[in-house]
Amino acid sequence: MNSLAEQIKALLSMEDVARFYGFEPNRSGFILCPFHHEDTPSLKLYSEPGRGWHCFGCGEGGSVIDFVMKLFGLSFSAAVVRINHDFRLSLASERPTAAKRSKYLKERAELERRKKNMPSSMKSKRRGTASCSK
Repeated sequence: MNSLAEQIKALLSMEDVARFYGFEPNRSGFILCPFHHEDTPSLKLYSEPGRGWHCFGCGEGGSVIDFVMKLFGLSFSAAVVRINHDFRLSLASERPTAAKRSKYLKERAELERRKKNMPSSMKSKRRGTASCSK
């Protein structure tokens, strides 16, 4: 599992996604289908990650990503980005290259070095622990 979409499908259940966007499934896991008019819930939400949804009224169905695409009229990539943002998954679409990782580690080490060399009076002010005198 290496793609962002696969990670999202593995992490989120359709019930979680539907609830997040304002749908409340009944005890059997059905909601009124937002994609056609109906009086009786016919859209089944599956509670296991990766299972998705299926509407027995209009025949639509798919993954959590397909649901968000159809619900908001988004492209596949836009739906993936929206889910990643809305659920604060912080998933990266690709792994950083060795050069980027090395640059990041050097910057982090430099920041730590600067913190160690910072005068103690500045450290207490930065942390908000400086005492007030009245």
